[in-house]
Amino acid sequence: MRHVRLIAFAVVLAMALLSPQTAAAAGKPLRFPAQPPIGTFDAGLLCPFPVYTEPVGPIQTVTLFFDASGNVTKITFTGAGFELFRNADTGKTAVLNVSGEGTLVPQADGSTLGFGAGPGLFGLFPGDSRGPALLQVFGRDKFTITAPDANGVSHITNLVLIGKVIDVCALLAA
Repeated sequence: MRHVRLIAFAVVLAMALLSPQTAAAAGKPLRFPAQPPIGTFDAGLLCPFPVYTEPVGPIQTVTLFFDASGNVTKITFTGAGFELFRNADTGKTAVLNVSGEGTLVPQADGSTLGFGAGPGLFGLFPGDSRGPALLQVFGRDKFTITAPDANGVSHITNLVLIGKVIDVCALLAA
């Protein structure tokens, strides 16, 4: 799943768009380029060292699907995507294919179910299942994103990864 080139950011973007759309948008999908993160994640957020990331080459497309009332019912991520990751301490760099397909389905309780396949990426922060970690996945995945807490923070839980998983932090540390 184009794990959203760092799924946490894709989810934030999608959640910002979850407010009901105009009646004109109801029933019509809305497509736009994904907004992969550009910048440095401090040591401890994903890896034991600071990690710089930016998109390189094509980026994925996000599609929002709406019900008749204009509420988002599904979010998909499709198309090619590649991300550069750099250990900000050593300069070691890797460009990763994150072109897998992904789907997010908002739930009535404010949580989101997610699943995907293909070469994807999970940026897992402290408090997330398996976090902190930066994982490239070649296979299938399934997870839940919790409803935001009182501080507006969501977490990835119930993470199931099937297939080859590469620890990107270890790759960048070597």
